[in-house]
Amino acid sequence: MMTETRHPDSPINPDLAAFLPDPAPQQPLIDLRDQPSPDILRLLAIGSPPVVNGCVITLYRLGYARPEEWSRQLPTVNPNEVMRILTKRMTLSERE
Repeated sequence: MMTETRHPDSPINPDLAAFLPDPAPQQPLIDLRDQPSPDILRLLAIGSPPVVNGCVITLYRLGYARPEEWSRQLPTVNPNEVMRILTKRMTLSERE
């Protein structure tokens, strides 16, 4: 009967690699850790690149936000899916 022995320098089982921490964590693509405030509103547009960009353009045409106010396209874990984030400061009169 043959048993498998692992050496400390042997590669990790690929099925388990997804559960292990990244050896060199990367900086976040966007930092959302600012102070919580009732005046801050964040909108997320998540979908395929054409759908997300269409949403950004539609909100621009409605006078809500200029395209350059949105983040760049950020990848998600799903293939062919991106997200863009809009952060706006709202005054109390705009919320009513």
